[in-house]
Amino acid sequence: MIALDGIDSYYVNRYYYSLIKANNSNAYSSIDKYSEQAASGIPASQNTQSTESSSQTQNTQQADSSSQIDNVPKDYSTLIELLKLHVPQNKLAILLKLPHSELLQFLYMLDKNDLLNGLKFFTKDKLLQFVYNLPKEQLLKMLFSMYTSKDQILELMPIKELNRFLSSKKIEKSNLIKIFQSLSPTELAQIMEAATGVPQGNKSQAQLIEGLKGLQTYQILDGIKGLDYKKMRNLVSEMLKQDDSLYMEFSQTELFARTENFTKPSLIEGMGNLDNDQIIKYLDKLPDNLLSVVATQIDTDTFAQILINNYQNLLSSMF
Repeated sequence: MIALDGIDSYYVNRYYYSLIKANNSNAYSSIDKYSEQAASGIPASQNTQSTESSSQTQNTQQADSSSQIDNVPKDYSTLIELLKLHVPQNKLAILLKLPHSELLQFLYMLDKNDLLNGLKFFTKDKLLQFVYNLPKEQLLKMLFSMYTSKDQILELMPIKELNRFLSSKKIEKSNLIKIFQSLSPTELAQIMEAATGVPQGNKSQAQLIEGLKGLQTYQILDGIKGLDYKKMRNLVSEMLKQDDSLYMEFSQTELFARTENFTKPSLIEGMGNLDNDQIIKYLDKLPDNLLSVVATQIDTDTFAQILINNYQNLLSSMF
């Protein structure tokens, strides 16, 4: 009753099991051998069959879905049995007949892992483009999950970026004073001298902290900029522990740079912390044939119910 042409069968047999069923490096490498156009997420011009199928089905859901066509099964279990919908190839044969906008709606019925499987169709370079354009809050959400410790995000952070961070008006003086309680008199004197240009002699920790309290916040931060790189980075780390919202003060470019060395599987795993809507926004860039493969992961019972409720005319053509 359902026939796949040779190309569509190839998509499933070659990619479905490696993409959806496998979770190893071979799955990623096989997908990356797919045509650069499709794997890069460029909505390729659809083949003639796809275009014709779309035009034939664009008005499918506008038909009266409540009117039951006589030759179409009335219950989803019978439909599953007749069309063998538990077989991915048969789901795909139907999905390939649907326009892009309707395929997208099926993605909202998939769970997070299913959506992440769809990201495997993109090259690492394309995934990095997605990551770079994330809202900063979402990018940080990714980073926090990808690193075992937030301190690792600061490793190799350029001194120019640390200086930029220390120019933020969001850093609170009260938090700085708390951090200073754990610093030695030598370190405090270095900050005070860099901030004021005045030698501090042999002042005690308490005296130096009182002196720092009398300075403006920007003066204290300028003093911290006078420390060597390692000490400066350690103090920035303490500031972030006091208030992790300060991660937002780093530039998008430098935060993104913390993702570039991860492998494609690790990037996709990190993207699992994004909202489903954000992931679907990326999957929207897949060409219809690959988007259809992703949609085949929908629960079979749910798929059958949707077909009966909304695609009577399409089903009628299959019986």
